[in-house]
Amino acid sequence: MEGTFRLGRQTSRWARFAQVTVEVTARDEPAVVLGDELFGRRRAVYGPDAWPYPYDDDLRREAAEGAWYALRRLAAPTPRVLVLVTEIVERPADTGPGDVRFAAAHAVWRAMEQEPADLPYIDQDGIPVFPD
Repeated sequence: MEGTFRLGRQTSRWARFAQVTVEVTARDEPAVVLGDELFGRRRAVYGPDAWPYPYDDDLRREAAEGAWYALRRLAAPTPRVLVLVTEIVERPADTGPGDVRFAAAHAVWRAMEQEPADLPYIDQDGIPVFPD
């Protein structure tokens, strides 16, 4: 099952953007794996010599955190699935802290066609809020 979520939000203070795509398959134990070509779109847009950004590791970490957050927010026990994060799309000027995590969580829920009762939301300033 595949799921994609695009966060696109403009507030009076700033824009927020992130897009994450995941593939979810059954497995014996829950796991989250990051694909090899997470930023492939960057090369598609800027050519084969497009280089990594200094904050790519932060985006990878947020994608993994968001996927785990999504799995843990579903009914216990944690679903026994493998979540493969296949793509992260960001905009350097518009992607802020928490945006990729938010998009990754929603992408997992879309792929699984389930979501928790208490969803994360975007506050009035455009900041992602994650209920615990």
